[in-house]
Amino acid sequence: MHEAKNREHDRGCHPDSRYKAIARTLYAQLTPETREYLGIAGLTGNSRTWYGRYWRAVNRIFELTYPWEVNRKSHATAEAYQVALDSYSQKKRDRSDYLMNLLVQAPLGRLPQEIRDTYAGNVALDATLIEIAGRTNPNASSVDLPRRNLDAMAGAYRRGGNHDGQGAKTDKAGWEMETVVTVPNSPKQPQSFPILTTALALHHPGRTKHGPRIAMEFHANKFDERGLILVDRLYNGSKAHRFQKPTRQMGFRHVYDYKLKQTGRQGGVDDVILVDGRLYVKWMPEHLQTVRADFKAGLITREVHDKRLASRAQYELKDKGRPDADGRQYFFYPDLRKVMCFDPATGNRLTRTPKTPTTFLLSPDDAVSMRIIRHLNRFAYKTPEWREWYGMRSHVESNNQYVKADAETDLGNPDKHRPRGYAFQAFNAAIAFAVANMRRIVSFIQAQAMKVLDARTLQRARRRTDELGNRLPHRDL
Repeated sequence: MHEAKNREHDRGCHPDSRYKAIARTLYAQLTPETREYLGIAGLTGNSRTWYGRYWRAVNRIFELTYPWEVNRKSHATAEAYQVALDSYSQKKRDRSDYLMNLLVQAPLGRLPQEIRDTYAGNVALDATLIEIAGRTNPNASSVDLPRRNLDAMAGAYRRGGNHDGQGAKTDKAGWEMETVVTVPNSPKQPQSFPILTTALALHHPGRTKHGPRIAMEFHANKFDERGLILVDRLYNGSKAHRFQKPTRQMGFRHVYDYKLKQTGRQGGVDDVILVDGRLYVKWMPEHLQTVRADFKAGLITREVHDKRLASRAQYELKDKGRPDADGRQYFFYPDLRKVMCFDPATGNRLTRTPKTPTTFLLSPDDAVSMRIIRHLNRFAYKTPEWREWYGMRSHVESNNQYVKADAETDLGNPDKHRPRGYAFQAFNAAIAFAVANMRRIVSFIQAQAMKVLDARTLQRARRRTDELGNRLPHRDL
């Protein structure tokens, strides 16, 4: 038993060892300039004194940022869990989210201005598991059961579906973190901007009603640029008033993927229809509206599929700028004078070209328009342009894996962040993503320098010197 405790201490998992390590840093390793910056220049004391100061400061923060009041040192009974649910404070949760995003955004100020000015505003958004040690709690609806994890408010995560665990043996205890990362300005310019985490939101696994919007709000408050949001199928399945409408009001447009049942005609208003995420005139022939379903059913070949997708372009409405602050956006009608148009009711070809206005206004004012906004895609689905842009969504997944890797911040190791509650997990993850940001900024600057300078120019000077004290050259020069 003592050996197990010693091993845990050696791995740095014991909370007291972490407090002592930071106390030693505050006591012995801070420079006068750093002390001045932190506002502790006049404080004195030994390492034990600094331990107490740090311990009290951290617990004051936790007192102000834990949304639920619950004992974190013992397993909560069903009665204690119900009391904790009733104690929920949205004010404390908002405060925790604010501090969490201050932490992750702090390193962004170190990004050189000449690089910062090149940002086009594109981001990718995804959720990732923040796993904690211990067994999973009963699901949220089982309020009459005692909690099985020391973090009484943590949820259960499952890999499939919408990640809300229901008690399977493969479920994992933890929280889910929405992460917003910057992506390159164009698929054809993969090194145009560094991959940086710009905003976070923490919630129970599968509870994605508000987290994506909250994370995007923190990003939008930090950056003025408005580009594209690249997301997976989970997000265009959201209620439009919770995610699509508010993010469009911020000025963003979306790049989505769809389930097969979501393809084809997805809505319509007046003489405009939504097919596979893009707006077309309603006189587009039927066989161009069912391309994806026909291909999946084996009715057409890949070659025919691609040709039909390309044929849609002549019926497509084109974006006129970005959405405004009310979420409204104008689109240009296509020129139909040289296009074959068909009666949507009979399928017969029209003998006269339909008359259309110059622009179409999509405004989130009614249920019909909101159904269109829910699935509206910046690019025609499955076209080469869509594939190039949607492929950049992988940056957010690779960034999450990068932060979790044991060779980096090891956020994926639950033994490194014990079950200590919402605020602890939020700040722990934020610090990990902040450290990753610093490393990515340095790596990006180095990569940019390598383009300009010869690689050997950046080599560290040799330690060995000649008889005159001059550094010896590298042998490969």
